[in-house]
Amino acid sequence: MHQATTSAQIAHWFTVGAQFANIRITDEVKKESEADGSGSADSRPINSEFAMLRRHPTSPPPHTPYAFGNNCTALVSLIENNSVIIIRGATGSGKTTQLPQFILDHYAERNMPCNLVVTQPRKIGATSIARWVARERKCTLGSLVGYQVGLQKMATEHTKLIYVTTGVLLQKLVGSKTLTEYSHIFIDEVHERTEELDFLLLVVRKLLHSNSRYVKVILMSATINCAEFAEYFGTPIRNQMNPAYVFEVEGAPYTVEEFYLDDLKTILPAGVNVHVRVQDDPYIPEEMYNVAVSLIQNFDEMEGKDQRRSEKAGCASQPERGSVLVFLPGLAEIQYMQEALGKLVRKRLQVYPLHSTVTLEEQNGVFLVPVPGYRKIILSTNIAESSVTVPDVKYVIDFCLVRQLICDKETNYRCLCITWASKTSCNQRRGRAGRVSKGFCYRLVTRRFWENEIPDYSIPEMMRSPLANTLLKVKLLDMGDPRSVLSTALTPPNLSDIERTVLELKQIGALSVESNSHRQFDGNLTFLGRVLAHLPVDLQLGKLIVLGHVFGCLEECLIIAASLSLKSFFAMPSLQHLAGYRSKLAFAQNVPSDFIAFVNAFKAWYTSRANGELRHPKDELEWGKENCIQIKQIREVAELFEDLKNRVSRFNMNISRTSNPTDYTSLHKQRFFLQVVIAGAFFPNYFSQGKIDEQMASKELSGNDPKTTIMIRNLPPFAFLSYKQLQSLFRQCGQVKSICFEGSRAYVEFNRLYVRESGVLPEVLLALLRARQTPALQLQVHHADEVEFHAKGKPMSHLRHARINVDVQSHVVYPVGVLSSSVDPEKLPSIREFVINITEVIDVGHFWGFQTDESSVEKQCQLTAALNMRDLRPMSVSLYQNLLCVAPFTDTQQPARYYRAKILHILGSNVEVFFVDFGNTFKVPCSSLKELPSDLTTPPFQAQEFCIAGMGPSAQSLILGDCWSSRARNRFKTLTSGHSAIVSLYSILHGIMRVDLHISPETGDVSVADLLVQEGHACHVPESFESQQSHEVLISLYQDMASGRFTPSSTSASVNSRREEDKLLINELLQHFSSSSSSTPKCKSVVHGPSSPHKVSFHSMTKVGQFRTVFIEKDSINSVMVNENPQDWHERMLVSASVSLAASGSRILLKETTLMPHIHGLPALITMLFTPVMELRTDEERTYFTGTLCGLGWNSVTQQAVLPEHDIELAFDVKFGIEDIIEINALRGTVNRLVCEGPTGLLHLSHDKISRLQEEAREQLVRLFTKNPPRPECTPVYFDKPKKWNLVDRSQQMELQEKDDGKSKGLLFRLHPIMLLNM
Repeated sequence: MHQATTSAQIAHWFTVGAQFANIRITDEVKKESEADGSGSADSRPINSEFAMLRRHPTSPPPHTPYAFGNNCTALVSLIENNSVIIIRGATGSGKTTQLPQFILDHYAERNMPCNLVVTQPRKIGATSIARWVARERKCTLGSLVGYQVGLQKMATEHTKLIYVTTGVLLQKLVGSKTLTEYSHIFIDEVHERTEELDFLLLVVRKLLHSNSRYVKVILMSATINCAEFAEYFGTPIRNQMNPAYVFEVEGAPYTVEEFYLDDLKTILPAGVNVHVRVQDDPYIPEEMYNVAVSLIQNFDEMEGKDQRRSEKAGCASQPERGSVLVFLPGLAEIQYMQEALGKLVRKRLQVYPLHSTVTLEEQNGVFLVPVPGYRKIILSTNIAESSVTVPDVKYVIDFCLVRQLICDKETNYRCLCITWASKTSCNQRRGRAGRVSKGFCYRLVTRRFWENEIPDYSIPEMMRSPLANTLLKVKLLDMGDPRSVLSTALTPPNLSDIERTVLELKQIGALSVESNSHRQFDGNLTFLGRVLAHLPVDLQLGKLIVLGHVFGCLEECLIIAASLSLKSFFAMPSLQHLAGYRSKLAFAQNVPSDFIAFVNAFKAWYTSRANGELRHPKDELEWGKENCIQIKQIREVAELFEDLKNRVSRFNMNISRTSNPTDYTSLHKQRFFLQVVIAGAFFPNYFSQGKIDEQMASKELSGNDPKTTIMIRNLPPFAFLSYKQLQSLFRQCGQVKSICFEGSRAYVEFNRLYVRESGVLPEVLLALLRARQTPALQLQVHHADEVEFHAKGKPMSHLRHARINVDVQSHVVYPVGVLSSSVDPEKLPSIREFVINITEVIDVGHFWGFQTDESSVEKQCQLTAALNMRDLRPMSVSLYQNLLCVAPFTDTQQPARYYRAKILHILGSNVEVFFVDFGNTFKVPCSSLKELPSDLTTPPFQAQEFCIAGMGPSAQSLILGDCWSSRARNRFKTLTSGHSAIVSLYSILHGIMRVDLHISPETGDVSVADLLVQEGHACHVPESFESQQSHEVLISLYQDMASGRFTPSSTSASVNSRREEDKLLINELLQHFSSSSSSTPKCKSVVHGPSSPHKVSFHSMTKVGQFRTVFIEKDSINSVMVNENPQDWHERMLVSASVSLAASGSRILLKETTLMPHIHGLPALITMLFTPVMELRTDEERTYFTGTLCGLGWNSVTQQAVLPEHDIELAFDVKFGIEDIIEINALRGTVNRLVCEGPTGLLHLSHDKISRLQEEAREQLVRLFTKNPPRPECTPVYFDKPKKWNLVDRSQQMELQEKDDGKSKGLLFRLHPIMLLNM
């Protein structure tokens, strides 16, 4: 007969200051406890001895040596005599904290060596438990007891008990291929069945049966399916499987009562609707949130009743407000619940969110004792199911939901879906209560739904998630075919999922692409695959690092990989989202790429620290606040960056000493290489920019500039009276210049602060982003009847939706005629061709100047003379941008004279001014500025802004510069300085004259555009629809002027009089309704917008995403984009690091994106360069290439596509020839030489050889994209059998293979076959 083990002894073994009831180790103990009555579900302690063991939960007791005689010996004997033991112990039983210590002490008493590792599914669990155990043993954390989670390691060679995450142990075992580093392996929370955990069990089981027979494995959980695990780890004895030993500890310190929705009508007040129908679709309706809030409110009343009962029984005690733990599926639901509880201001609640993204400081708040009189509310995801134990939880409210990562079967995209949690998980959640007093668990589902619909166990992650990382580890372990290895898992994944994952690893380049169809679902590990298996990052981020090494931008790629592997260090709080977006936009430096924003922000922080600017933590935090950077997160990125740098150095990948260029050309060339590497790493996550109907967009925006203007719709009558409200709505976005009201729309134009600015204003993007955050904008307006009543009989109906312009800066409001033209003939040059003096070059083809004909020069002389004859007064107002003034200008030949100017920048005691009659800028002291006399503000400004029509940057300029290369800029300045320039007016667009520019050097009249195109700096581009329309109007106008048919527009006196009357009436209404005596607006008007018809959309280039809407996450720089060149019809590519599927399945969600440079033919070149397999398309006569099909190719037996979902069919919009395919193959060959194994592989190359190969790859890449003359344009011809492989006769193509000399193995790319054309 076994000796009975008392509950007191078990409590001492397994608990930290906790108490147990209803404990069973053997049948004898069970009978004894039943005889004593201790087996009843009583919430009181079993005996008075336990009261002495209790301590405050935040102060763990010191560990004392165990001395339980035979019982200890029996427990040790159990572990020592079995390879695997399964322990099922109630939540809080101490199995994680006490059992490892018991083993540790047992070995220490006998002076025997041991090395224990305990796994935890989450970082917070491993670190907090290790700290607890170290404090209990009164040892320094990192000495005897330590932990390792990710990069954080608090352990030394003397550490005997280490707590680690599941992934850390798995990585160690895969690397060593043995368990013998440890004497005991404790795998905790095995019920969670994550992909990592199931694979860890598979590896442990295989190694136990091979080379690690004497290692002891202990599996632990509170809600484990013992039979399933016992069978899995069974031992064969006499031709039958003997299940692993199961050791159970039942009971809890106190009972926990369960309640369901059916029970709440007797608990909650009568007004609360508890008859909420539980939906089959798992989500939380608003009524269910109300039930949870009402429950929390009702706890005070429940505790009051308990207090009164205790007082009647003569057991008066100080009432304690028990803490509440609410389980919610995700962050969005936590935020909604937090807002709802925030409205209960009188309930004195301390609310703490708990999820994977909260900071360490926020996590610590969960464990703090609440302020006296306050109730602690913890809103948690399933992170609090296990690992994290909050001792003072009395109430658990469980919505019985969980958000799980699921792999969509059709697309293989990841998708976070809300599903019903399993009974196992819900019971874990219930066990969070009842640690220090009787507990209560409220499940917000009906009892019937719980019994019939809630699953008993959750689906193992290996059955529903991507398997890429697991399969790579299988290949690294070299245990055989991935399908046969994974078939031995506890719950084997579907064969189709394994096969699909093998194909995706081939697509990434981690496994070799075999021409042998029998090995379609297997392949050899490539050098890239071997590297990826050793990096603690996503596989595509690992590929990014390797390609970064190839093209000499390893440092930038390491920064990106580290940044995307952790929580983003860009602070994007909901209340300051626009500020965070503006900061990210600034760090991107005009490049539409989240990746480059991460790189630049990290380098700015790193450089500032290295220079000693952020020496003090306060300075660093202030820098982070100013730039919307989370310092704690960016420090973690820096740690991972260093770790990754060390890891890749083992593969002979090192950051080059010359990888940080400082000159303009090298910086931009490096940026281009980085963008190409990003595209290569994330193949096939490619998306093409949607086409815009330019004519419709122009009409919808009423001819306004899309680069500076946004549109508001659904405005009420007399909306111009609310222009100040509209202005204030966009104050966060930027400075509004003007608002044009037209019908039920308003066009809000932002001010271009800098003369040198071009491109879409950030203010426009911020306004469009705001529309995503706040879908409905509201205006407080006066009712139309009230406005008309104030007019006192004056005609008003025509002003309800009239065209009215508002100059916001001067607060001038005036009506505009219906037939007003954007071209004023009186302001036009007298002839289309005229001579100008160029005074300020903004960029290539963009400049300021003034006319040099007699009439114009005379006007300037008169203005200058009139100005300098005056007694000018100093400025009487504070200086601000765009303020008109008088400023001095001097050169070496003449004394200083004053001219009309506008302030551009205030630079301390100096200002930069723009001379409005000449077009040049100059810096002058603030004290030298004078007031501009009012009568001299009316003459029109003589300076004019010009752009060369029909010219844009070439591929060379886009690669070597920010739109234009420094060579192109220098060349343009050389051509235009010191020469008389003749311009021919093409059109006038948004106040800018678009012209053909000619110069007259010694060789004669030369077109600047033609010369720049000839030299490779520029290319010819079509003009926009609006510019072409303006051109037609101007041609007609000048023809009329030349023939004498032109008559100046003479508006009748009555029309002018009516317009003046309208202006007076408008100003009178504005004055009345803005005065304090006027009643406040009583009507709310919901307006739509802001929006822009030029807003860009994207479409997936792969087959799987063709008919799904593409949605870019709001934190991405490219979440809102405006197409400023809709006339350029060539395809433009967007690359995304993360592609997932919305729960509905109809939308694709993109995170971390980069928009590739708008180089004609770039999407085709990038796809052909990085695709595993390619098949070219030709016209019927096979005289030229029309397109290509890219992907994994086809199966030679079935003749079907290997991975059809990810195939990309392209129709060329520029002409490619055989020489282009040869160049692509040459570059793929150079990449292979830098990413391979063998005697000539990367590990055996010298640094000089690596540098030469890197430079060769970079030069080949630039040559591939910069052709002079450029590749001819062609109309896309769409193939009549899209996505069909093997349509090329083998006799018509030339197969190419790398030279197989045995010196290079594990190559990344196969060479493309070259199709022969009929010449």
